[in-house]
Amino acid sequence: MARSDERRKFARLNILVDVSYTKHDTAEKQKLSVTKNISQGGICFVGYELVHEQDIIDLNVYLPGGSKEPVEAMGKVVWVKEFTIGDNPKNKRYDVGVEFTEISDQDSEKIETYMQEHSG
Repeated sequence: MARSDERRKFARLNILVDVSYTKHDTAEKQKLSVTKNISQGGICFVGYELVHEQDIIDLNVYLPGGSKEPVEAMGKVVWVKEFTIGDNPKNKRYDVGVEFTEISDQDSEKIETYMQEHSG
């Protein structure tokens, strides 16, 4: 399957929810951000520091309502797009596309249920 087809394997929900992330197997402090969209196959979030394609990251996605426990997943960065806030070139941010590589069935179901409740 072509990469462009792969990216649309799952329906996406454009929504801002809190997410924390850290590079896998590092002692880095968790970074906080927000998603731009979410699907059962992955997320896109705003990164405040550069991450690289192929990086493996641990994610905690905090879906509003229901369970207070975050959705926990591990994912691979599949694309990164840099953008600038305003006119200051120091205000760089990054849209980061992550494909889930490990997620429990229970957490995957939480995403599916959330998407069904908030789509349309």
